[in-house]
Amino acid sequence: MLVLRRLYPEGIPRGRHLFAEGVWVALFGTAFAWWLFPNEVSLIAVFLAAILPDDSIERVLEWNRVVIVERGWLPLRANLTLTFKLMMIFLGCTVGFSAIGLLLPLEVVEQLFSHQLRTALTEPFPERQFGSVGALLLNNVYVLLFFFVIALPFRHGGVMLAVAWNASVWGSTFSVLARRWAELDGPGLAEAWLRVMAACAPHMGLEAAAYVLAGLAGVFLSKALVKHAIDSDAMLSILKSVGIMLLLAGGAVILGAVFEGVAAPVLVGWVTR
Repeated sequence: MLVLRRLYPEGIPRGRHLFAEGVWVALFGTAFAWWLFPNEVSLIAVFLAAILPDDSIERVLEWNRVVIVERGWLPLRANLTLTFKLMMIFLGCTVGFSAIGLLLPLEVVEQLFSHQLRTALTEPFPERQFGSVGALLLNNVYVLLFFFVIALPFRHGGVMLAVAWNASVWGSTFSVLARRWAELDGPGLAEAWLRVMAACAPHMGLEAAAYVLAGLAGVFLSKALVKHAIDSDAMLSILKSVGIMLLLAGGAVILGAVFEGVAAPVLVGWVTR
């Protein structure tokens, strides 16, 4: 965030800074959305959370260019490091939206995040169904392509909008699942949330990595199409990096779908004993 720039070494936020920003923008965006647009909090909060860290995203993207061009980092190393940094914002936003879902009255949470929460949440967490691997893979590939396509015209703004939306869905869903489980003679609220996260974190992490990789691939391709000729060496190098990132994203999506469809139900059984 612009107001925090002076706190970062060399003006470049690190992973822990971006995690804290993610938490902050979720809380700040929701608070302002509730104040200004109380009937559309679930949508306006996501929009505000997406634009608030714009300055930090610009800075880490410039850092990515510098370490490749001036410091000689391999593009794959730099791009994976950049992906990790943006995942920290993803995780921070998820924790921030979860905190809202855990602290406010349940009926208020369901009203604020009406677009994110689904009727399936009436299902108790110990009986949670995750769907077949095929159905999960189809849905996750769709989301991955959405991240890639939205980055082409909107660049990192589109990526952050998608990040904020998915973080709001995950954060509100996990918190409501934990609260309803705690109310049904389950563990305490904090423990319930930690158990829900433990069951969902592995496939959630794989999916988040895939989505961020796809979004960044779209950002790099969008910038390259403006700056370089199609048949130039620079364009070919960027196309190679984009292809590798999409292949890695596809692999992460496949692993995430398999884990969610096969291992997540087992984890739910373990954490709800």
